Amino acid sequence: MFDIRPKRCRRDLYDFDEEYRRLVSSLDKPLIVVRGLRRTGKTSLILTVLEETRTPYILVDLREGYRSRREFYKILSRSMSDFLKRISVKRKLLDVLVRGLRILRGVSIAGLNVSLSWGRDRPLLTDIFRELDYFSFKSNLRIVLVFDEIQKLTGVVKEDVVNAIAYAFDYMENLTFILSGSEMGLLYGILRDPKSPLYGRAYIEIETRKLSRNESLDFLVKGFKELNMNMPLSELEEAVNTLDGIIGWLTYYGYSKWTKSRSLEEIRSEAIALARSELLNFIKYRVSRRYPIILRALAQGIKEWSELKRYIERIEKREVSDRVIHDILKQLKKHSIIDDNLEFTDPIIKEAAKTL
Repeated sequence: MFDIRPKRCRRDLYDFDEEYRRLVSSLDKPLIVVRGLRRTGKTSLILTVLEETRTPYILVDLREGYRSRREFYKILSRSMSDFLKRISVKRKLLDVLVRGLRILRGVSIAGLNVSLSWGRDRPLLTDIFRELDYFSFKSNLRIVLVFDEIQKLTGVVKEDVVNAIAYAFDYMENLTFILSGSEMGLLYGILRDPKSPLYGRAYIEIETRKLSRNESLDFLVKGFKELNMNMPLSELEEAVNTLDGIIGWLTYYGYSKWTKSRSLEEIRSEAIALARSELLNFIKYRVSRRYPIILRALAQGIKEWSELKRYIERIEKREVSDRVIHDILKQLKKHSIIDDNLEFTDPIIKEAAKTL
């Protein structure tokens, strides 16, 4: 239960019984959305369902936020290579798919390794999807394509991917797409934006959640019992108070206690350092230099508009437009770093923001 990698086995997936059943029953639908805060188990839920049901799938991990076609096609090459390796035990099926992919421009296959060109001769995503759709039809195996943290895509890559998924939704009957991501970025950036190609498409929606206090405590108790470790109840309660029901941080705490025997305060400091690194990675792709200033202000409890504006102007010693502040807050909400009340959705991220 304290394995920090995404879960792939039902017995290791804590609770989420209802979410699990809904996802299993929806695998024949063309479009599924799994949304929720980061570290609330989206990837674990998806992979566990796909592995347990033995569903053929391609997972495209977009957590790093690929911005160029070069970056995207390289990760897609790795994802498709992983898929070929998983189906390689069924030689006849593998041969059918490899033959289909090899006829596409910009696709080369050596053994079980797929290499996709990202230049002018790159294969169109719609052509790749079409070959997968045909393979799915011929093999009588519905293929699931997972785009994990899809809201991280931007620019031309986002346009390419979303357009291709919309086209496949309309014309390819044998594929299922699972889009996972943060609540605001996925819903309002891709699905509910009237300008998006996916706007108006019907989809199944499944939401992951924070654990309740009792669930969090139960998760820790069961996890340590699995490891034959006796932990003081008082420390577990303190960990629950600190980590606020986010199963990813609870797992990180259990893993760190097991492998490093660290104190809760040491683990908390490590988690904050990790969250700070994630925030800095998020900020470095933003045009405005004011993200750290606003994040620090919000972490200190400064949320009233005029007070927030005065805080920024005091630091910069210049006037700041309302529009700039509005745009930054909108992006922070879109990526579910803060909610509509300008509260941080993750207590560890809040502490990390204080250090920017």
